[in-house]
Amino acid sequence: MRVKTVLTILGVTLIVFSMIGAMPHTKINNTVQKLNIPDAGTGVDVLLVHGYGVGDTSGSPGSSPFTGGVNLYQQLVSEGYNVGLVSYYGTFTVAFSNGTTYTDSSFFGTANTPIQDISVEMAKLVQYMTSSGPITMDIVSHSMGGLIVLYMLENYQFNNLNLKNLIFVGSPFAGSPFASVASYLDLGWIVGSEAYQMQPGSSFITSLLNNEGHAYSNFPGAVISVYAGNYDPWWGYFFFSGDNDGVVSVSSASHIQYSHIYYFNDIHTSSLDWLTWSGIGYFEDQSLANTVINNLAGNY
Repeated sequence: MRVKTVLTILGVTLIVFSMIGAMPHTKINNTVQKLNIPDAGTGVDVLLVHGYGVGDTSGSPGSSPFTGGVNLYQQLVSEGYNVGLVSYYGTFTVAFSNGTTYTDSSFFGTANTPIQDISVEMAKLVQYMTSSGPITMDIVSHSMGGLIVLYMLENYQFNNLNLKNLIFVGSPFAGSPFASVASYLDLGWIVGSEAYQMQPGSSFITSLLNNEGHAYSNFPGAVISVYAGNYDPWWGYFFFSGDNDGVVSVSSASHIQYSHIYYFNDIHTSSLDWLTWSGIGYFEDQSLANTVINNLAGNY
């Protein structure tokens, strides 16, 4: 019993520290501004969707992994894309690199907000962006952000959307054992109910996987790339049965149909370097940024 208690406490510690800094900081406005999104140099808009912010029950946006480290956001802007940073903790806001902002002031998200509700907000955004005519779009999502995106694609269609690339970075499509640890310890008051939804076999995960075919039929032209972390930190042997990045297993990250898969040293745990000693997070990894840029350009 003592061993089990130690492992559960370790699991909570790991999930807390591994998710620190996972929330983007964007400008929050009180009204919806008219989007003016002309084609950038590539003629493509890119949405960057961040992951779960552990225990963010206050709804306070934090720093963005996409703008930290090697700054994938700025690299994509330099490539000519019009890039939107999605923020769903606090007021739902998307700040675009061309200076425009989309805000839904009727929405206020926290770690207790159902993942499905955030997907609805994403759908509203895409509907708004496509309301004036056809657009071409890529979506790059990290961790829980991939669950948000997949749920949206399963449940909504957009007549004017040409969805080119979907990149899922370390998304727990089959759940994460750390969500189960949080549930076992009844830590919802700390981590929020979103963590419970990411348990393996949860009703949300089960429904998401059962309906994934709808996403492919709704957007048959999209190229799906999965990025998985196989760093295998020492604690992974306690919680995982195969390769993992310390938070999400390779098996879970690739538990959907995909066109391409890429493996990286790590995707989640840069903030755990004090435990891993040599771990590197995806937002510190230029090789991953290069792969994103190549994939969006059509190179796989």
